[in-house]
Formats: sequence, C-alpha cells, structure tokens
Amino acid sequence: MAFMAVLESDLRALSAEARRRYPAVKDGAEHAILKLRSLSSSSEIVHNEDILRIFLMACEVRTVKLSVIGLSCLQKLISHDVVAPSALKEILSTLKDHADMADESVQLKTLQTILIIFQSRLHPETEVISD
Repeated sequence: MAFMAVLESDLRALSAEARRRYPAVKDGAEHAILKLRSLSSSSEIVHNEDILRIFLMACEVRTVKLSVIGLSCLQKLISHDVVAPSALKEILSTLKDHADMADESVQLKTLQTILIIFQSRLHPETEVISD
C-alpha cells in the first residue's frame, strides 16, 4: 500500500477510535483526510501542518489507543521525511509527556519514535526542550 493510502487508513482508524469521546480528534482526522486527498504527492505533507497536528492531538489525549495510533503515524511521517524541522520541538515535547505513561505499548512506541528521530534528518541534538 502506498504511503498516502496508509496515512489515510490510519486517519480513518483514528477517527473511528475517537468517534464519541473525543469529537475534536475525530473532526481533525476527517479534516486531515480531506487535506491528504488534496495533495498530489507525499512530499507536500511537509508543508501541511494539519496532518502532523492531528497525530500530535491524538497523543495529547493520552489514552492508550489514541496515543499508539498517533505515535505510530508520527513514526511514519518522520521515516518518510515529511516532517518540517520546525515541528521537532513539539514532537519532542509530546514524547517527553508520554515518558511517564505506564502502558508498555505506549512506552515502546515512544522509544521507537525517539530512535527514528535520531536516524532522521531532523537533528534533535540542536533542539532544546524547556520544562
């Protein structure tokens, strides 16, 4: 499955999971699906913050299912080099917030995401997270 189709599938899963309890996440996911469909190539995602933002929003809810979907999608975006360097600080802050979650699947996804960042072009060594 092509990258854009995988992202759309993940956005649908996010929308379905957030359906009743988190309407803002559901609406954001549906909006991101429309944005994704309007793009002609995956390289345009880097210029569209709505797609990244919905995955960060899913993580902010801090439920296990939404966090796992959000972190998994962040990994995909970073791996495919479609995250703007300016978004790194917010991503690192999100990962820092997830460090204290007790669920092992969230902890695993968080660690995997950190490793992917270190292997990416985002250069986290130049970023500072303030407390």
